[in-house]
Amino acid sequence: MILLCLQHQLNAPAHQPFVPEGHLFICHWILISHKSLPIYPMSSYTAEQEKVVVRILSHQPHQYYEILGVSKTASDGDIKKSYRKIALKLHPDKNSHPRASEAFKQLNKAWEVLGDPNKKTIFDQTGSDPTSRFGSGGSASSSGFSPGFSNGNTFHRAQGGFDEDIFNMFFGGHQPGATFSFGGNGFTFQQFGDSPFAQFQQRGPRQPPRKNQQPQPEQDIATTLKQLAPLLIFLLVTLIASAFSGDGHDYSMKPTSKFSLKRETPKYHVPFYVQPLFEKDKSASKLRRFDSKVESEYIQDKKTMCNREHMRRNQMMDEAQGWFSVDEALMNQAKAMPMPHCHELQKYGII
Repeated sequence: MILLCLQHQLNAPAHQPFVPEGHLFICHWILISHKSLPIYPMSSYTAEQEKVVVRILSHQPHQYYEILGVSKTASDGDIKKSYRKIALKLHPDKNSHPRASEAFKQLNKAWEVLGDPNKKTIFDQTGSDPTSRFGSGGSASSSGFSPGFSNGNTFHRAQGGFDEDIFNMFFGGHQPGATFSFGGNGFTFQQFGDSPFAQFQQRGPRQPPRKNQQPQPEQDIATTLKQLAPLLIFLLVTLIASAFSGDGHDYSMKPTSKFSLKRETPKYHVPFYVQPLFEKDKSASKLRRFDSKVESEYIQDKKTMCNREHMRRNQMMDEAQGWFSVDEALMNQAKAMPMPHCHELQKYGII
């Protein structure tokens, strides 16, 4: 009976119940009394809405081409067209299926990878999620860590404030500021690049030292400075590079006292500003390359911020979706959340 009730809750539209009408009250009581079972709000959704949700969730999270329903030889335009078509049917505002939000996140992930030429190239070459530091293709990482463990321990990751790509290139590909927590035994690992920036911390009650165990000597200032030397060198090199940099950072998206000469990007005509003497002694081809680079960096930044807006909005919608009812105020707040970066990309026809 429990399985039949679950089938009704998860799969059956309101107008086509699996459970006879006379038993709906009993079914609802069973699901409520069995606290380990998820209860979805009873809402009406069509067979077509259920079909698109089931199709998306039937694929593995990293099967991006299958999720978008395109071949690996599809053009960027075909990928974008397919994404828009599916998104219109799958968006939680349009699709009332209980798992529409979950499927919509999976669809957005596929678009995030295949809609970006760089990420798409990496995915085509490696078959792994290019946004994942572990490159595991959506499953548990090769190092053995995974988002959850069967013994009740949990795995958390927090990002630091440094630019990851620069830091990784300098220190050998590790994740700066990463924190790994295992809730079952209170163990925490914090990593700030390669050794000597890796340190282990033990939370919770500590075991008393053994009798034959010698206490660890405290590090003196000289040892600490020696350990910090690579980081200090990195910061010094960064400052020197900034002081003598060429075209890479010689612009601003807003006019300032230093950057007052206005220019525009070639394709989307985005205004930006350079120093008054910037164009002096530069060929036309070099200026065109610089303008294209500014535009590429600008659009990539907008895509990153738009992804964050989508993630924040979906998070709010998940929080509003309760066990027995929906927090209408929070749901309306999520739907009305401003998304300026996404709107700008829509204006340019990028999404």
